[in-house]
Amino acid sequence: MRLFVIMLFAFGSLLMIVTRLTPKVDRIEVSGNEHYSRDEILALADVKPGDPFLWVTSWRVAELVRDPWITRVRITRHWPHTISIVVWERKPVATDGETTWAQDGTVLPEVDARVRAELVEITGWGLPRITEALELVPMLEPFGLQVISYTPEGFEIQLPESSLYTPSIRALRDHWGAVVSQEGRRVAVYPWGVSRADD
Repeated sequence: MRLFVIMLFAFGSLLMIVTRLTPKVDRIEVSGNEHYSRDEILALADVKPGDPFLWVTSWRVAELVRDPWITRVRITRHWPHTISIVVWERKPVATDGETTWAQDGTVLPEVDARVRAELVEITGWGLPRITEALELVPMLEPFGLQVISYTPEGFEIQLPESSLYTPSIRALRDHWGAVVSQEGRRVAVYPWGVSRADD
């Protein structure tokens, strides 16, 4: 048994030495990145030409996977020298001027001011209702959503040519058909229905 353990250890050590020496990474393909440059992806992944080919694993790129801009990473090794890194990045959807959020609520650091200027603005007072506000973004984005203001009572929503009030997301969903059919300057959602004001 002891001899077997020694042989197994020796074989493992030999295998580690061999795979460290050959084959080597000659080419690295990066795709799916928009926010990060190719070089930034490679730096986060800690992968570069000359690295041991078989040592490039999902464990190796853990820092890239943990980055808030990245939702998913796929590493593919194309024998014997090419590594393919595909990333799926989060996209910023809303900001309060300082903090910027992705749709899933992840805070995204270092968002360019020009990008922030194009995002939905979230403002408010009282207990933060950011998660709820973010749920409103995909619902109202097709209508040119500009600003979501929250209070303890509900949400005031600014569209290009009108405004919308709803006490909750549930109320808005319950009366969605009536809301979409309204064309007033101000539409208000209540538990019992929808009202419109043209002035």
